Amino acid sequence: MCDERTDKNHKVTFIDFFSGIGGFRAGLEASGMQCIGHCEIDKYADLSYRTIFNVKEDEWFANDITKVRPEEIPRANIWTAGFPCQDISVAGSQRGLNGKRSGLFFEIARLIEGKDAEDQPEWIILENVKNLLSVNRGWDFTTILDTLASLGYDCQYGLLNSRNYGVPQNRERIYIVAYRHSGGSGSGKIFPITGSDGKTLIQLIGGMQGQRVYSSDGTSVTLSAQSGGWGGKTGLYFIDLNKSSRITDAARCIKARYNAGITNRGADNSGIFYACARAVLTPNRLEKRQNGPRLKPCGEPSFTLTAQDRHGVLLCSCENCNKSIRVNEATKQGFAEASCGDSINLAFPNSKTRRGRVGKGIAQTLETGCNQGTALIGCGRIRRLTPRECWRLQGFSDEMFNKARAINSDNQLYKQAGNSVTVSVVLALGIKILKVIEENEEELER
Repeated sequence: MCDERTDKNHKVTFIDFFSGIGGFRAGLEASGMQCIGHCEIDKYADLSYRTIFNVKEDEWFANDITKVRPEEIPRANIWTAGFPCQDISVAGSQRGLNGKRSGLFFEIARLIEGKDAEDQPEWIILENVKNLLSVNRGWDFTTILDTLASLGYDCQYGLLNSRNYGVPQNRERIYIVAYRHSGGSGSGKIFPITGSDGKTLIQLIGGMQGQRVYSSDGTSVTLSAQSGGWGGKTGLYFIDLNKSSRITDAARCIKARYNAGITNRGADNSGIFYACARAVLTPNRLEKRQNGPRLKPCGEPSFTLTAQDRHGVLLCSCENCNKSIRVNEATKQGFAEASCGDSINLAFPNSKTRRGRVGKGIAQTLETGCNQGTALIGCGRIRRLTPRECWRLQGFSDEMFNKARAINSDNQLYKQAGNSVTVSVVLALGIKILKVIEENEEELER
């Protein structure tokens, strides 16, 4: 017989362990579940969490999971835990579950084991970095599955990439879903979870709701009831029927209210159009040795956000980033072509014997002279991603970010984004779990 809190008349409840800024909460609540408590030791992340979700005083909370007693935790259908990855990540100590931070997984097991059977959660959702599958030759991953099995849970797992769930970020994370059943009924198949085609919402013009303009090449915004005229609730979409009349080399006449938004005279307003934005890793630390590319091709998703690294974008105004310039060289052709992202050696520009001036996608060897290797960023410029953009890449709304920004420094906002789970991935996972719960209930009713 199903628990009354999982039937159609009651919301599925969950407790958010290692909650951070609430990526799990945002995703699962968007799917229709209800959070009844959380646990987080970082005071700055917890401050953001409380502000974003307007946490009530009577909601269960603990800051240090090692000091929590099982009987203190209220009854919930699901426990979530994006437990620390510092000892598992490729960039970390590689101590795995033997590490002080990542070993906190066993605290979850301790708390489950300490509760009476009827009060144990039916579902456990765990999240960590991809390297969990291989750290310590895979024995740590086996240990997690074996520990959960010993507590009476069947386990499923999948490697989910955020880029397939509506955000342009390449972020692979392993999700483990454990289900404790009774009466012999199966949990249903959770993985694979269908994502999107990798497209994301492309906003061309920002501003207040109803003034924003989106590209028709991306996904649409969520439709809502009473959407109204123009872009009142759903946004406007740019359909380029006549490119020559919309994109010009010179700006249109600037008027007093140039940012007034929608008008009957569309030509009144001007902006700057960037044909592509290429992801850049650590743009402010060019001396940092980088294992792999520092610059993504045009149209590719961003690098995985982390709590330490800073990210940026190369904004290019050349269409599809395919324009090039000719650089004189002492070769049969007489020149080499340099495209956006290539480098040019500017030393002795009038020399008739120099070759190899262009580095395809890499900088030339730096010498003592400042002009020995000058990176070509073509017709664009490199800048860091803003904290807001990092939060967007994790699926948080601007409203959520604004609440956190009012009480946090930029350094904390960057760190919090890098440590979070991606909201849209959790949303897809929550929808799938609710579907399986409904199917299980229907099976029991037969």
